[in-house]
Amino acid sequence: MNIRQWLATACVAATGALVALPASAETIKFGIGIAEGDFPEYNALVRFKEYVEFKTNGEIEVRLFPNNQFGGEREMLEQVQQGSLELTFAADGAMAGFYPPMQVWSIPYLFESAPIAWQVMNSDFADNMRDDILDKTGMRALAFSQNGFRSFTNNVRPIINPEDLSGLKIRTMESPVFMELVNALGATATPISGAEVLMSLRQGVVDGQENPPAVVYGGGLGEVQKYYTLDEHVFGLHVIIADDKWFSGLSPSNQQIITDAANLMAWTENLQKTEGDWRFSEKLKDELGMEIHVSTPEEKAAFKEITQAPVETFIRTKVGDALVDQLLSTVEEAKVKLYD
Repeated sequence: MNIRQWLATACVAATGALVALPASAETIKFGIGIAEGDFPEYNALVRFKEYVEFKTNGEIEVRLFPNNQFGGEREMLEQVQQGSLELTFAADGAMAGFYPPMQVWSIPYLFESAPIAWQVMNSDFADNMRDDILDKTGMRALAFSQNGFRSFTNNVRPIINPEDLSGLKIRTMESPVFMELVNALGATATPISGAEVLMSLRQGVVDGQENPPAVVYGGGLGEVQKYYTLDEHVFGLHVIIADDKWFSGLSPSNQQIITDAANLMAWTENLQKTEGDWRFSEKLKDELGMEIHVSTPEEKAAFKEITQAPVETFIRTKVGDALVDQLLSTVEEAKVKLYD
């Protein structure tokens, strides 16, 4: 059975499962920053809950705590590390604060397509990184998933070629990697926290920002931005993180169920985030009037030529040459496996 067939079977088994939870059910908490609603992240989370409760016959109840009820991503990771929260769903940027090698995934234009990224997220390279996360942080990374390709919006002009970014003020995450990328394109990188992005755009503090289509739509950014270029400069990851002490205390069969649920959750997000690239782009265009440009491979190559080398050099100083070389080699192997 291939991944697509397995996912379809698992989704059918989990969807609509009504489990009578026994009085002795173990209740675990899954905290995330995503709001409840029809979004890839939350839909994936619901799949996790349904699968676990169905497969354990209600022995484990999964309680969902969306919308930062336990604090931001960093606070939830700290709680998992301390053992007061069983599970969370963290972006690679937040994970880098606990595990700096995560920065290696932020090399610009690393993946030419989502399927290449999926291959790499399920490669020996990724498995070794998950093992290293456990060794270095004491937290168990159950799976990697697709947070989405980041792309540029702005209010000044369409961005077709690299020179179109010249002189623009672009909001970035408070990350040197993203600042290096934006500055390499001749724009001015302006680090602003996620909570302040919408207001900064509305007030004209910055001309634009960079995020995947689902975030631009769901976060209201499309209401204050006119142009959107899907150049897909950085592939963002999510990491499904568990308290290892809790996980290790489970029976072997329940460990397998939790691991399978995490992989189901990851594949659900992978597929829905990829679908969301066009689904939410259409919403942004039709409902909000944004002007959407999908970069061609040739246009992406022009951006890559300017940004990849300086950002890769910077990342090498942070994570070492060996890790960067291993990732680049794995990407090439994935391309051969898929397309040769």
